[in-house]
This record gives sequence, structure tokens and C-alpha cells, in this order.
Amino acid sequence: GVTPMHMPFEGTITLTPDTYQRVVTETCASTAQHGAKRLLILNWHEGNIPSLAIASEKLHREVGMSVIVVQACYVAAELYGHDCGGLTHGGEIEALAVLAYHPELVHLDRIEYSSDHSHGRKWDRLRRTRSYQPVLRDIKTIAATGWYGAPEHATAAKGLKMLNDIADAIAKECGEIFALLDEAQGGTAEIKHLKIAG
Repeated sequence: GVTPMHMPFEGTITLTPDTYQRVVTETCASTAQHGAKRLLILNWHEGNIPSLAIASEKLHREVGMSVIVVQACYVAAELYGHDCGGLTHGGEIEALAVLAYHPELVHLDRIEYSSDHSHGRKWDRLRRTRSYQPVLRDIKTIAATGWYGAPEHATAAKGLKMLNDIADAIAKECGEIFALLDEAQGGTAEIKHLKIAG
């Protein structure tokens, strides 16, 4: 995705916002050509949020899809943040998400050098507000080592439970939101009709 914040760390690959928007828009528009009318985009990476907002707007306005973008990392924080030390870069919530299906990628025995938690929380709190959104040079502004948190209590079983709980919450909420969208907008048929009439 769009991750210029992580480029100071070797091996990081990032897309430009324009490239990412085009990949999302063109991929999802293809599904519309095959009959998809509703689109649920699940995102876990905060760096993708602005690009997804633009891509989803385009998919709604130009392709005629009913679109919901879900920030799954924030759903995870709402459900598990109080038990897992909040949503931190490399903390327990993120470890759980990977442990659930790819435990071979997580090496809890190698955990060391977590950046200062209070410093990281301060910056995360600031950059996640709706009113003020500073643009940071890179992830080291938040965490000098690139991560902070306490993932040592993460297990694959807890990760699977977390992901199932997140999926259930998203399915329930999005089902209700799509019903509201259909009611308010007349479904995607109305959007296409307005596009033709306009």
C-alpha cells in the first residue's frame, strides 16, 4: 500500500497514492462489470486511508457501486484495544492479526527494543484525531525503532478469536449500513439512472 513513512527501513516497498488509487479503482470496477453492486473494502493500514477515500468516492460516483470502507485496525482497537494496550505499530493487536493464520512469521522470542510507549501513544493520539492531522516525516517520529507495544502475550488462538470477532462485528454493521444506503439512495440502480439522466 501507501507507506512512505516506513521507507527509512530497508526492504520497505511503497506505492504512490495515485498508483494505489488506480489499482483499487480498476480492480473494483472490474467486479462491477461482472455484476457486483456492493463493495466492502477492508483496510488495516492507516497510510491507505486517504487514497481509499478518493478511490471509493470514484467507485460510487462513476461506477455506481454502493461502497463502504472499513478501517479494520480501528475495529480491532475498539474491540481489543483495552486488553491489548491499544493499537500500536508492532504491538499485540498487530501480532494477533498475523499469528492467527501465519504464526511462522511471528517470532515473539525475538522481541526487543520496543520504542518508548508514552512517546508513541502521544504521537498516535495526535495523528488519529479528526481535527488536527500532522504529516510525519517517517515512522521514527512515533517510534525510533519502528515499533512500540507489548506483543508478548499474543497467541494464535487469541488472534483467531480476535479476527473472528472483528469479522462478525464488520458483517453485522456493514449489513445494516448497506440496508440504510439502499433505503436512502434507492440502491445502485438509482445512481446509474441519475448518471444517465444527468
